[in-house]
Amino acid sequence: MSDHEFHLMQLADSFFPSGMFGLSGGLESFVKSGRIKSRNDVLHFIRHQMNFQVVPFDCTVMSAVMKAAKKGDVAGVVAADNRCYSLKLIKEVRTASTRSGRQLLNCLVHMTNDRFAKKIYAKVKTKISAGTYPACLAVAANALGVPEKSAIRMMLYSYSVSVIGAAVRLGVISHIEGQSILTQLERDVNSAKVSKNISELWQLTPLTEIMQMQHEQDDLRMFIT
Repeated sequence: MSDHEFHLMQLADSFFPSGMFGLSGGLESFVKSGRIKSRNDVLHFIRHQMNFQVVPFDCTVMSAVMKAAKKGDVAGVVAADNRCYSLKLIKEVRTASTRSGRQLLNCLVHMTNDRFAKKIYAKVKTKISAGTYPACLAVAANALGVPEKSAIRMMLYSYSVSVIGAAVRLGVISHIEGQSILTQLERDVNSAKVSKNISELWQLTPLTEIMQMQHEQDDLRMFIT
């Protein structure tokens, strides 16, 4: 096993303190409204979000930041990070993303002596850079020697596990059904095609965004998003 494979598992593990286990990605509101009731509904929701948000948006940001990080381009990382933040339209989602991203970077600078990561962390602490989760995960992957393709798969896997875990805790599916859904997503995760150009960043999930806005106003919430 190469070094990057160990760190790939480390970053993808729910034990890693990034706070991703507290996110449902809008699923909680869909369940409360009765729009998601079964394992097939959960599978369809994840695939839709991957195709229209996570891959063309979050993964594109991650790809751009990893390229900039490899070149030692601090300005490039900051620009991509702030663009990511500005295009996350829901306040709750922006807050959750930066909270997870900053926590990830804080952990990273205590784990490693990577100078570039420390430079980015300084930019985030002084609010020059937003510190979104995709950007910070890219900086972490670069610092730990995780290749871009593996890092993108890790993000998609972690997103899927986060939503599936939320579905289990919301009582929509069982743990066994959750593993079945995850297995069905293998091809989606492994074959995702990510844009190489940050200018091609896009997302189109209007119903999910509406449900996330409703979630912001709920008095009782199990999840952050």
